[in-house]
Amino acid sequence: MNLKESVSVVIPAYNAELFIEDAVKSCLNQTYRPIEIIVVNDGSTDSTADKVNCLSNLVQGDELELRIINIGENKGTGNALHVGFSEAKGDHICWLSADDMFIDREKIKKQVLYINRSKAYWSYFRNCYKGTNLSSAIFARPSYLPRLQILDSLFVYNSELRLMMLLFRNPINGSSVMIRRDCIEAYGQFDPIRNVDSDGDLWMRYSALKLKLAAIKGAPVFYRRHPKQVSAKRKVIIYGSELTRMRMLLTLEKKGNLVKLIKKFAPYLTVILMNRAHFYRPFVSEFMFNYILEHKNEFNKIFLTYIYKSLEDVKKHTNYLMLDKDKFLKDLAFFMESHTFKKFEEVFLK
Repeated sequence: MNLKESVSVVIPAYNAELFIEDAVKSCLNQTYRPIEIIVVNDGSTDSTADKVNCLSNLVQGDELELRIINIGENKGTGNALHVGFSEAKGDHICWLSADDMFIDREKIKKQVLYINRSKAYWSYFRNCYKGTNLSSAIFARPSYLPRLQILDSLFVYNSELRLMMLLFRNPINGSSVMIRRDCIEAYGQFDPIRNVDSDGDLWMRYSALKLKLAAIKGAPVFYRRHPKQVSAKRKVIIYGSELTRMRMLLTLEKKGNLVKLIKKFAPYLTVILMNRAHFYRPFVSEFMFNYILEHKNEFNKIFLTYIYKSLEDVKKHTNYLMLDKDKFLKDLAFFMESHTFKKFEEVFLK
């Protein structure tokens, strides 16, 4: 079925020789046309590029294209995504991690139809399958709040609540996301600055700008778990996530609406504290809790009691103590000067 609008799938790949064929073939198997597949070889030292080139014989017809962009040196996923999205020609652009797969052959077709019908700027699928291999994968239902998926629609449709929740939890699977080209051109895309949290950073910026989001039922993506993925490295992922989130918090403070946002988010923040999720955002939590206490006249006494206790607890936690705060503040100052983020601030703060 040709719906005329073209779709690009960007696959950032670094030493992905074990998985890249599965990822590319899952795109080739999509029923939707026209489709462009762009593999961004992020300085791989294995046979990733060779394996992609060998798949070129599977590409047939004028409405299917597979190409590879060789960066030359490893600069990180954010930069690879930025390069791929900049080169993509599609009316809609997707991201697929090199170790993941599309497992529903109509994933792209369903998403194009849904995003056009809903008039959303970007969309994702609510669920996925996870595991070390597809045959043993389990169905996963990521949610904004643990065991409270029934509340997910609140965060999907309310961009301010979603922005605040993303400071602590990111249930959006990047490999299921589709973004309209006009959204990218008007409001920006992935920040090429090296960091592990390029996806959470972009979702927060789009949420801050109140760009309409659509969350689609279904699980058309297989999320592969393996020892080499960054998400398996606790300290690295916490540090990187803290950088992008503190950057956003400082901008919200600059905007002057942080008290209003925290008050709106307070009931859900209480749930986060009860589930101890704030321990995975130690510097974000410290900043936010101190900010609340500095504006304590805006909050009720029961809520403040939780905040006092939580601030004490987070500063004693292993995740807080293992991070070098002086280095973090230097890195944060550098992140704040990112060209991509500065362009976002120009729009957001005006």
